[in-house]
Amino acid sequence: MDTHIDIKTQRIKGFFLDAAKQIILREGVEGVSTRKIAEIAGYSYATIYHYFKDIDDLLGETKFLMISDMMVYMQEDANFSVRSVADLKVLFRHYIQYYLEYPTVFGFFYFYKLPHDNEIQEHFHFDSLWTGTLHFLVEEQLIKEDEIRDCAITLIYAVHGVLTLFLSGNGPNAKEL
Repeated sequence: MDTHIDIKTQRIKGFFLDAAKQIILREGVEGVSTRKIAEIAGYSYATIYHYFKDIDDLLGETKFLMISDMMVYMQEDANFSVRSVADLKVLFRHYIQYYLEYPTVFGFFYFYKLPHDNEIQEHFHFDSLWTGTLHFLVEEQLIKEDEIRDCAITLIYAVHGVLTLFLSGNGPNAKEL
């Protein structure tokens, strides 16, 4: 009997999470409201609070799912076996392409702070992901092992900076990006 309740709970939570994702993809996180989510999910807005403690809890789970979606996208379109600077450029092109296709996701991920963002990042092991991705630079003696994290942060911040400039209309055009 408990399994039935758990499945039902997960299914209903899924309706709310899918609704939040739809709104974020269409309008950005600024368009999210409990009433809008509930309307799309087919429930009353009060029902949301039976499954989530507040809107940030719902958005945190939505962010978690959207990061998972992005990881699937990256794995489908890019080779995570980076062995050269050329491979790294391809990986970053796919990363940038994702945000060009889904600019509202970029805004949600990087301009909307949630209370548990650090836990979400830790769950996906971004540090170990970057260590594995950039380890070829150590093997080629371009950087030292203890510089991988700094190199990764520099690269990702540079890409995010250029994306921010592009998406705001104050930077490079799509071709230059």
